[in-house]
Amino acid sequence: MINPDITLFVQMINFLILLFILNLILFRPIRNIIRERNQIIESFNSDITSLTDEAQDSMERFEQKVLEAKKEGMSRVQGKKGEGEQAEAELIAATNEEVQAKIQEARQKVASDIQGARTQLQAQVQAFSVAVTEKVLGRSIQ
Repeated sequence: MINPDITLFVQMINFLILLFILNLILFRPIRNIIRERNQIIESFNSDITSLTDEAQDSMERFEQKVLEAKKEGMSRVQGKKGEGEQAEAELIAATNEEVQAKIQEARQKVASDIQGARTQLQAQVQAFSVAVTEKVLGRSIQ
């Protein structure tokens, strides 16, 4: 059994003095170091959070610009395609007009050639008919 005598009180005082000295020398500096480390970690965490948010915002702006560039590119492509189709239509129309004019000119030439050939044939037919009549009659008709 434990006998409470003066040594118990001396041991208690010794324990309290040791506790006070350990607190000053060991526990307070360790707690201060831990507190500083926690503050540094919190600072790093806040920096990481702010940088992550900034990176996310930059990424969203980048994606938005890429999307706008794609839209602008598509609109330019559509515009150039429309211009090309319009130029094609104009070229086809001009070519059609030119072809129609040449066809009309050829028809007129063919018609005039036909008329010239008819006139020539009529003159030849008349000469042949006179020649045939003279042969059949055996005398000249003029």
